[in-house]
Amino acid sequence: MGGSGSTYLRHALARAGLTVHNKPDIIHHRYWVKQGRAAQREEFTRRTDGFALDATGLAGIQQYLDRLAATSATTAVLSTWAEQQLLRHTTPRRVVFLLREPAAAYRSMCDPRRHGDIAEQYGGPDSWYAVFYAERWRKIAEEYLALRAVGWDVSLWSYEQLPNHARRDGYGEIVTEWRRSEPCLKPALSEDTIELIRMCTGGVRKALDMPDW
Repeated sequence: MGGSGSTYLRHALARAGLTVHNKPDIIHHRYWVKQGRAAQREEFTRRTDGFALDATGLAGIQQYLDRLAATSATTAVLSTWAEQQLLRHTTPRRVVFLLREPAAAYRSMCDPRRHGDIAEQYGGPDSWYAVFYAERWRKIAEEYLALRAVGWDVSLWSYEQLPNHARRDGYGEIVTEWRRSEPCLKPALSEDTIELIRMCTGGVRKALDMPDW
């Protein structure tokens, strides 16, 4: 999810010798849905180095994930299917979730050097966009918990403990250049916004049991 280190992860996986599909599921985000199916298919193919989305709905997602799993030294960094809680409807497979404490992730997302233009469309960081972001964060965390509960091979890596979590799961080679940045929530976010985000995500954060959160 934006603000949680996914760009670093994508580049780190590539440095480790993998072909990395860059968030092809973004085509199911509202922006690409508005562009129409032809534009969605074209963007999906671009982001996956030539893979085609051959079917609509869950069948297309299942086919893509099956082909991805069968392609040597290839992986994907995804962003939207977990948020939309669609992975649970596909075949069990290995999935790693990367999340950051939600207020800090939101602060990073709203940085003018990153995706601050999106927040500005809603009225800035201290706007209703904070609730929208918190709900997205909550749904991704819920998807991780749901997959874990039914026995999928899933891991949760936190931004705050990324080197430790990656090494724990045998991927230490991808975190050799990791540099954690401090959240610096204030003055970028008001106390009310921080409290709102944490209230919206409180239940699922407790279930995840991440001490840093």
